Amino acid sequence: MNKKVKIALIGCGNWGKNIARNLLEMGSLACVYDPESSQAKEFMDKNKLPELSLEEILLDKDIKGVIIASPAQTHKEIAIKAINNNKDVLIEKPFCLSLKDAKAMSEHAIKKNSILMVGHLLNYHNVFIEMKKQINEGKIGSIKNIRAHRFALGSIRQFESVIYDLAAHDISMILAITKELPTETLAHSIHHNSNVGPDAISVKLLFQNGITVLLNSDWMCPYKEHRFSIIGTKGSLIFDDTREWDDKLYFNPSTIKSDNAIDFVPSTRIIVKKSEPLKNELEEFINAIQTRKSPITNYKEAIGVQTVMEMIENKLKNNQA
Repeated sequence: MNKKVKIALIGCGNWGKNIARNLLEMGSLACVYDPESSQAKEFMDKNKLPELSLEEILLDKDIKGVIIASPAQTHKEIAIKAINNNKDVLIEKPFCLSLKDAKAMSEHAIKKNSILMVGHLLNYHNVFIEMKKQINEGKIGSIKNIRAHRFALGSIRQFESVIYDLAAHDISMILAITKELPTETLAHSIHHNSNVGPDAISVKLLFQNGITVLLNSDWMCPYKEHRFSIIGTKGSLIFDDTREWDDKLYFNPSTIKSDNAIDFVPSTRIIVKKSEPLKNELEEFINAIQTRKSPITNYKEAIGVQTVMEMIENKLKNNQA
């Protein structure tokens, strides 16, 4: 990895500080910009980083990339400014708050030949990478159903609903498996706290290839569950991100027979090399800057996820009509 690739971080909130830490360790952090955050200034002072304005960052030719980890409603404006100033851009999840904005940012990136990447983090998690490998090798046969449960008593966002905050993770993984958009969406929601959308959703997605998906996201839940399961004709793979590392991925060979009898077989762990997904994501961005190779979660992937989120939103609006 080339230490000379310099990247500016825009936004230093709860997630931004993790990005700052990783970039600093990787030798690629040029500066942190967040006028609303006292911890941004503390971080820069502690690590003797220059204090630059947003305009100074965009005009600095030594800064090759910009990572946007500011509030979601600011993503489009900052991204387009950065792209127009010949910067490569990584936008942390959510990419933006509408499909229209996602397409607008992508059009600017295409025109300027810029890297435009979204931080759909779990695509860079070694457990999910191994999960895809096992599927490609035929471990569970043909995929029948995907189940995604993401529950937590988490922070209620001011400008985005649970669709953009939690479900985006699972939609990204689902599309990485199905390799196509759903043909039909069914959705239900619960509204108690958020003024911009649902606090909890239950979604069914149907795909042309016959795969069905059940997706549940909830930031009101009193317990934490981050579980992503893929059920095939020869068994199931389960990614449980709340478990200790060596227990995160396991294979359940149990299947339902043609006569609907269940063949119960004990589950086995699949041990995966430990690494930090965020560091993997940042290395992907730096590699894309250096090689001009399109990252896994490029603008096309971002538009796919944005499309499904908008499909869910529209279905929920139709339900209320």
